[in-house]
Amino acid sequence: MRLLTAGATLLATLLATLLATLLAACATAPTPVARADDPPGQRRCGSADQRDFDDGLDSRVVTAGQTRLVASRLARPPAGARARTFKLTVRLEPGADVTLATRTPGTALLFDRSRYRADNAYSLADGSASYRFTGCAGHSAVRVGAVLTTGPTSVTLQSGGHTVRVTAYTGQA
Repeated sequence: MRLLTAGATLLATLLATLLATLLAACATAPTPVARADDPPGQRRCGSADQRDFDDGLDSRVVTAGQTRLVASRLARPPAGARARTFKLTVRLEPGADVTLATRTPGTALLFDRSRYRADNAYSLADGSASYRFTGCAGHSAVRVGAVLTTGPTSVTLQSGGHTVRVTAYTGQA
């Protein structure tokens, strides 16, 4: 009987410790940014993908006023695609409201989730020349989209009155 009582006490202690550990982990986990439906041509605070860039990207960040940009690797086009893509991550400072526009012929911006394709077979018509981003009042916000291109791998962008150039990443994978 003593062995049964000791076993039950040990099991209760282990379960209590496990529950306390799980609750502590949940309390310190980052709160995900809520998603929201956006109007065409715009991404608002509630639709942010995350709040900051992933670690290790600092050397590739291009700053344009309240907007920070990171271009990623140029994707291989699938058969039949009329445009290639490279991911473009946009980080807005708290409270920013900017329009990002491409000034490079043969390119378009793709941030409209309803136009994303599983087969990655895009044409320039799938994107737009500009996109408006509205940041969050109390924290930065990151949006992930793409540059669609019929050839150029360096793109001139304007954001909030600033002109910058981003280039598809060609470093080691």
